[in-house]
Amino acid sequence: MEENFIKLRGLNIFTRTIGDGEPLVFLHGGPGGEHRYFLPHLEELSKDFKLVFYDQRGCGRSEESTDKAYSIQEEIETLEELRTHLGIEKLNLVGESWGSMLALSYACAYPTHVNKLFLTAAVGAVLDGYLGFEQELLSRLSDKDKSDLEKVMERLRNEEATVEEVFSIIDPYYVFSVESLHKKSVTKANNEVNMIVGEDIKKHYDLSNESRKLEHIPIVVAQGENDIITPDKLQEVLIKYLPHTKLEIIKECGHWSVIEKPTVLMDLIKRFFSEYIS
Repeated sequence: MEENFIKLRGLNIFTRTIGDGEPLVFLHGGPGGEHRYFLPHLEELSKDFKLVFYDQRGCGRSEESTDKAYSIQEEIETLEELRTHLGIEKLNLVGESWGSMLALSYACAYPTHVNKLFLTAAVGAVLDGYLGFEQELLSRLSDKDKSDLEKVMERLRNEEATVEEVFSIIDPYYVFSVESLHKKSVTKANNEVNMIVGEDIKKHYDLSNESRKLEHIPIVVAQGENDIITPDKLQEVLIKYLPHTKLEIIKECGHWSVIEKPTVLMDLIKRFFSEYIS
């Protein structure tokens, strides 16, 4: 295992690499999350690949931006500088949740720098997926949890609460089995990054006219059968625009496929990246 801080786009970005072989670069969720969410659940992949994890701008152990320069485009360019720094000609990307949106956005910006895309807990290629995620999540909450969430969110906006308090309410709705929550890694989230990038997504995220750029890139989406964006809904917000995408449905799994079905996920990742290596 190797840990480093790399200066990318003017900020010290924390990276962690594990294993040897063909590199797989992991894009964590959020926005505002961190890479530790993937570990130790997917660490066994290091027997077959070199796993490259990093914390996005202002996230985890990466440096925060003093001018609040957080956006989809900043993340795209940070990833491009990371690719250059690592000397990788074409990236193999594993994007989870918001990381799936970043993976698609990067591929549209730099299609010749991408080898393959593996997405899980995907949100979509258009804004409807992102907005629909929030709407569906709220619809699943009990009346009490909805009321408690509204109170916590108000306190969070006034910097009187933490993101951890938010997740204590919504965590059970992210999984198929509540028992799996005990396996969730301890991570932290940057609410400022979440809010700023979230607003940027609402203003600028739309890949509906970008499909031709990705036609040559193999894409697999591994979606929990009970994810907040269900496989059926994913047909409308992603596969409709990228019809060559292969959809793998993970049974008895919610949004957090990484912690609920890591063995299934690793098997799909191994098979996919072993088949199409260029």
